[in-house]
Amino acid sequence: MIQHRYNRFVLAACVAAILTIFSGASVVNAQAEKDAGMEAPPSRVSMRDAATLETLNTLIFNRKELTEEIKVLQHQRDLARSDEDRAAINAELERLRGKLAEVESDFESIATGVDLESFLSKPREKIDWKEELLNLITPLLSELKQITDRPRQLEKLRREIQFLKDQLGTVRGAIRSIDALIQTKAEGDVRLQKALAALRENWQEREKQISDNLRVDQYQLDELLRQRQSLLESSQEVVKSFFRTRGKNAALAVIAFFATFFLMRYLHRLVYRYSPLHKGGGRSFFIRVTDVAYHILTAIGSTAALLFVLYAAGDWLLLSLAIIFILGIAWTAKEGLPIFWRQVQLMLNLGTVRENERITYNGVPWRVVSLNLYAMLENPALRPSRLRVPLRDLLDLNSRAFDEAEPWFPCHIGEWVILPDGHWGEIVSQTPEMVQLGLKGGSRITYPTPDFLGMSPKNISRNFRVKIIFGLDYDLQAEITEAIPKKLEATLQGKLEETGYFGELRRLKVEVQTAGASSLDLAILADFEGRAAAYHNILTRLLNRLIIEACNENSWNIPFPQLTVHTQEPLALDAGRTLS
Repeated sequence: MIQHRYNRFVLAACVAAILTIFSGASVVNAQAEKDAGMEAPPSRVSMRDAATLETLNTLIFNRKELTEEIKVLQHQRDLARSDEDRAAINAELERLRGKLAEVESDFESIATGVDLESFLSKPREKIDWKEELLNLITPLLSELKQITDRPRQLEKLRREIQFLKDQLGTVRGAIRSIDALIQTKAEGDVRLQKALAALRENWQEREKQISDNLRVDQYQLDELLRQRQSLLESSQEVVKSFFRTRGKNAALAVIAFFATFFLMRYLHRLVYRYSPLHKGGGRSFFIRVTDVAYHILTAIGSTAALLFVLYAAGDWLLLSLAIIFILGIAWTAKEGLPIFWRQVQLMLNLGTVRENERITYNGVPWRVVSLNLYAMLENPALRPSRLRVPLRDLLDLNSRAFDEAEPWFPCHIGEWVILPDGHWGEIVSQTPEMVQLGLKGGSRITYPTPDFLGMSPKNISRNFRVKIIFGLDYDLQAEITEAIPKKLEATLQGKLEETGYFGELRRLKVEVQTAGASSLDLAILADFEGRAAAYHNILTRLLNRLIIEACNENSWNIPFPQLTVHTQEPLALDAGRTLS
């Protein structure tokens, strides 16, 4: 009941989030209209009709004025005497006629409610992708231009000021040259004096114009520098401006994307929980195909929700950025289409890895539980027993059918193992990443799980054998085959019973192993129950001690290795003497 209420709460929350987002986008759009000077009317239909009539009346007034201006210009053209005047008047007439045609077209379009340009234009046979791309990125370029307007204006003013200063220096040098000519070379020539004076007056006028322009540009530069804020203040202003306008739209779009995504994922889980087609336990091919299609529709629907919110808010910059980003992802994803197709095959259970089969992943055997957006693997001998991995990690693997009796791991937690590196102890922890071995004395040693499996550990918690090779002297050769093994076996059983370990003994056997170089070797084979695994080394030492005690009690001589040296030349020693 609690879970059911939780599910209904989550569903209601997702639906409410989506409705809030779309209503929020409408509010943002309405706010934008209000900022532009268009108040929200109480009755949209009546207000729209009134605005239409007012616009049509304005267009009629403009058409009348343009018609009168055209008539006046036509009359002036008829009275013009020179070809240049007539050409200028014709150019102006062409401009006015173009404006009149635009007014006529706007009047007809507003009155009929039909876009005449789209209605009259023929469909283009070929789309110019460069033009379409330019139209798409124009809002972005305009925004970048607006952001960088101030630095560009500062740089432009600095260049103009430097250019005017250079011009001012040149003009003043020219005036000095004219003054020098007036004072020296032209004192006796009146006509030359007048010409130089007129020339000086022209250059002085240029100097004044350049000085005025320089003063204006310098004032504008000083004003911009005075109004310039620090980097921190500018950053704060940019951030505030962004969150007042585009930040709100971006947040709503992102929320719409994730709300739609999680809502569709939640509906998918509800279908799996309550649909009779999904309660059978297995996943048919039809269900797998519908799952893949649903995942694709989830991605498309979430993206469409994001774009719709930006479109409803009228934020063409963010909409252009989102479209460019999506196109970039699609362009990049085309290289991964083969990999994507192989993942779809896995999800359809048609690939090299299939559900309810066995694979080896990272050196560890796993059972494939499910293949969906992620693969769920299971090994019942590990804790935790399940592992979620991306589908791409399974593309190069192969699964196989398995038998129920197959082991999934050589040991379990609490069991005792012996490793080839000499360590032996109890399994304290085994996870997909590492296996921890508790040694006698309390210390622990950790192995990566793949390395642990590669060492082929010997599990002694399910019965084990202690084998001891013990040598007796050749003087006992007559009894070594039957009498001594039987007697030693009985003696060991009795002594084990006295020590309290006889209950863990499953079987004890003493047999002749081999005739060695200096001894007759016996093999003592003692099989114990798995519950005595913690005493493996104790039992080994105990059996060695009990064998020595049995030899002492029965006066069985234990030899030591001897080395005999043979030479080609006889030594000056007693015959049969050996070196040991």
